[in-house]
Amino acid sequence: MQKNLNLLLFVLFSVVITNFSIDKAYAFTPIVHLSPKPSWILPSKRYNQPPSARDVNNGAYDELIEEQVNVEQKATYNHIITQIVSQSGVQNNSDISVSFNPAYERLDFHEITVWRNNKPQSRLNVGEFKVLPDESEIEKFIYNGTYSAKYILSDIRKGDRLEYSYTITGFNPVFDNKFCRSIYLQGANRIEHQYTTLLFAAGRKLNLKSFNLRSQPKISVSAGIKRFEWEDFKVPGISTNKIQPDWFNQYARVQVSEFGSWKEVVNWGLKTNPLQTTFKGELADTIAKLKRQSGGDQAKYFRAAVTLVQDGIRYMGIETGPYSHKANMPENVFKQRYGDCKDKSLLLASILNANGIEAHLALINTDLEDKVESFMPSPILFNHAVVVAAVNGEKVWADATMANQGGKGTDLYFPPYREGLILSAGNTGLTKINETKTGSINCVENFDVHDEFTPVKLSVVTTYTRDEADDTRDHIATTGIAQTEKNYLDYYSKTFSKIEAGDSLIIKDNRAKNELTTIESYKIRDFFKHDAVSGKYTADFYADFVRHQLPDVDGEVHTPVLVNYPYNLDYTIHVFMAGGWDNITDEKYELNRSTYKFATDKKVKGDDLALHYQFTYLNDYVPLDKLPEFKQDIKDLKDDQLSYSFYYIPDIKKLPFKLNRIMFLLSIVVIILFAFLATKYYKTETREEIFANRVYSAPAIGGWLIVLLLVIFASAFRMTYHLVEDGYFGMSKWDLYTNGQKSLVYRLLLIFEMIGNVGLASFCCFCLLLIVKKRDIAPYFIKRLLLFSVLFIFCDYLLNAFFKAQLSNYDDEQIIQAVIMAAIWTYYLNISERVKSTFIVPYPH
Repeated sequence: MQKNLNLLLFVLFSVVITNFSIDKAYAFTPIVHLSPKPSWILPSKRYNQPPSARDVNNGAYDELIEEQVNVEQKATYNHIITQIVSQSGVQNNSDISVSFNPAYERLDFHEITVWRNNKPQSRLNVGEFKVLPDESEIEKFIYNGTYSAKYILSDIRKGDRLEYSYTITGFNPVFDNKFCRSIYLQGANRIEHQYTTLLFAAGRKLNLKSFNLRSQPKISVSAGIKRFEWEDFKVPGISTNKIQPDWFNQYARVQVSEFGSWKEVVNWGLKTNPLQTTFKGELADTIAKLKRQSGGDQAKYFRAAVTLVQDGIRYMGIETGPYSHKANMPENVFKQRYGDCKDKSLLLASILNANGIEAHLALINTDLEDKVESFMPSPILFNHAVVVAAVNGEKVWADATMANQGGKGTDLYFPPYREGLILSAGNTGLTKINETKTGSINCVENFDVHDEFTPVKLSVVTTYTRDEADDTRDHIATTGIAQTEKNYLDYYSKTFSKIEAGDSLIIKDNRAKNELTTIESYKIRDFFKHDAVSGKYTADFYADFVRHQLPDVDGEVHTPVLVNYPYNLDYTIHVFMAGGWDNITDEKYELNRSTYKFATDKKVKGDDLALHYQFTYLNDYVPLDKLPEFKQDIKDLKDDQLSYSFYYIPDIKKLPFKLNRIMFLLSIVVIILFAFLATKYYKTETREEIFANRVYSAPAIGGWLIVLLLVIFASAFRMTYHLVEDGYFGMSKWDLYTNGQKSLVYRLLLIFEMIGNVGLASFCCFCLLLIVKKRDIAPYFIKRLLLFSVLFIFCDYLLNAFFKAQLSNYDDEQIIQAVIMAAIWTYYLNISERVKSTFIVPYPH
């Protein structure tokens, strides 16, 4: 009997507990309520003038966007009318979604009406609502407790007008019944009729600040309620882009705040998030341990506390209800080993104060940065919390949400937040934050090229310092070494399809110095692209590290542009080629702007071709007035400065010969022209009196004239051999460059060199004839030959320098040698008696 009684009591107890649990669960399950429209709303007149067809986007337009806020009722009423004009409008406007936070807000729907042919169809049915968690910030490890009430409408057609209204009642209690929010009077889409009201007790002190207003509000007082009414028509939509700074806000809006000063915000923050001064349990033991290990060294204690909170407490925020701005108790955060920015910051500040280090929370806006000062005081302006501490008389800022930071003592990188509100008693204003020293990335890629067939060895040594070392260290710790290796290999495989890892990734981390180095090793097969016709083996390089930092700024962007600040890159590509480099000279290019700077240089030393790039951002955005310049610089860098190609031909002589008809025909024309000129000058009478029967007896050619004859003959032979041997008459040399302006310039240079060499060879042959015939005009033309030879060499030198940025066709010694030889032979021709006695035969004879 007793046993059965006990069993009965157990069952009854279980039922009671179960019912209690179910009731409790249902009490916290968000639901949608149905109710009439609130009686306090102000009436608005319908405006039914449709926009022109060109002003309709996505097949529909907003006929009315109405919002009425009653501060005293803690309620916000919304009324929306959307006119659907096409099938695409049906697709985009067949559902309703309203977000609310059930921890302190109640959602009441008043109507859902579909107007078809001016006849209303009520679609309001509470059973059709699906209330689902928003999870809009879950990827940031934040659960904010908001839900979306979703209503899927059936049978929506082109021409329908959708009208619905609802009220959200309740304000976040964390602000101690002080009202603060921003009211937007403009959106991304055009609004035909915009009507907004703000109602509050006439005796209540609300501060308002407007931004970009199109019209001023109507202000009135009735029954002790002060009313602000903003009404506008045909309000254009504001387009935004993904690369504009968050602080660049062109929407018409009004900031409302019941906080009269920054001091009030500070006092609210101190009350909401007080520092913990007494500790017990595991946290007390940990603080005692930190004190022992630091040995009275405050800087050492500070660093240990920062590392403990950053690396030992994972980032996770349960920001429901008042905990959107209220931190959890430090002991609880330490016990559960997770927390959001305010949880971790309050824990860190409390640990620091426990050892006599004055530390406070500071509120930050990571988007507005130093633009916070342009707004009225309000706690909702801030989206982040950090810590500021006085360590050995030095003010040090720390972000507790960062992880794996390096450095010693107070040498701690802090992001460029620029401005914050320190929650310390007596503080009355915002504090400027001096920027800490930023880090850099130094990347060196070494390509070891043996020949066109052997796989190329690539080694990559990248050194990160300060914030870059922090980010890389944290990324590797989060991603894992194996996945990091794969990511690095995938990066290079986008450029080199046949690349494979040569060795495991090596990581050298000097955390005390905050310097991290990674060493990668790869092998690349089919490094070159081979052109069987020209015999060229080509390789291309592109400074992707720089390109990834250049945003895509298209013609639709008319805003300041956000950039990745801070960023400082030093990037070098070394290509080691056995046998050295020909026809490449040093180059430099620099670009210095107020927001960024870029420099590149190309150098050759022995077997090493070095391509060096430097890129730095000096600010976090490019201002609007510099946007055209920025666009052009991006285009110039991508088109001309970041890419580099080289080619080499292992043995051009082994390529099948294909006659270049253009060069061959031009050479024939040059020879014919010189033959014509030579004949003309040869047959020109050179004496005033001609004695037809006179016999000119000239001595035999001897002495230095024999040497001169051999020099001219050798020159003619050398130039002819050079033209043939170097492929001037073959298509392989002609097609070394085949695209763009460079190809045209190169081919014009080849034509110039061919004409010069053919002309010089022809000129030499003419002078040889004059010497053999002992013509009296021989000295004159030999001296012209010497002058023409020097001028050609010098012009070819300059043209190579100008067109190809290369001076390597000739070196300085060759030019000097040619000038000296020409001067010596000219001097000899002018003073030699043998010359005067040998070249005496006139024309005709």
